[in-house]
Amino acid sequence: MRIFLLLFLTFNIFAQEEEEASLGYVLLSTYEMAAGTRYSQLERNLIEEAETQIERGYDGCVLYRHAQGAQRAFYLACFFQTMDQLADILSKPSDYSNQKQLFASHTDHILAMNRNELDGPPNFIVFAKWLPAPMLSWAEWTERMTKVGDAYSKAFGGCDGYGHAWGPEMANYLVCGFDSWKDFAKKAEATTPLLAEANQGYDSIGTIGHSDDLLVRVFPEIKSE
Repeated sequence: MRIFLLLFLTFNIFAQEEEEASLGYVLLSTYEMAAGTRYSQLERNLIEEAETQIERGYDGCVLYRHAQGAQRAFYLACFFQTMDQLADILSKPSDYSNQKQLFASHTDHILAMNRNELDGPPNFIVFAKWLPAPMLSWAEWTERMTKVGDAYSKAFGGCDGYGHAWGPEMANYLVCGFDSWKDFAKKAEATTPLLAEANQGYDSIGTIGHSDDLLVRVFPEIKSE
């Protein structure tokens, strides 16, 4: 009993220290477009959802829409600092029973921030994802993702990074911003040699899946200059 109590207290202290050192979390919600649905209809609905979630207690929310990539979808990211904050938000009553579902599929994924270099939500982003190969240890995977993150960060002038905390898939993510498609072309060209350098010395690519989605921000609204 004493051993069990000691282990429990040790785990609890470790969890508290981890949360105190945390860069925060994001609840990433993905909404896939349904066939025959207008972008504008789902977009209005999700902007209202973002505003509601901020009122419920998230530090902030940002909504992006598909531009280029695998899935025609919207991506709603709502930020919070601790799991206690999330618990308070989720404990508040909400009723969606009378709302019409405007999307084909939906996922929620809690991600832990591990790189914080963006000053705010960019107008356009590269949303990149990597799935680890099973033969790698966590230490090896973390080393690879740090090098890859550094390469993207150097090419794009800074990125935010995230790792799986709770949800449907074990993966690492990068969010890197650009101002226009011309700006993306320049930064994409700079990325290739930096990634080649970052992956030198490895016998395998170390991932069972990778994707780069290009997204445009719809909330907060992009202000025209």
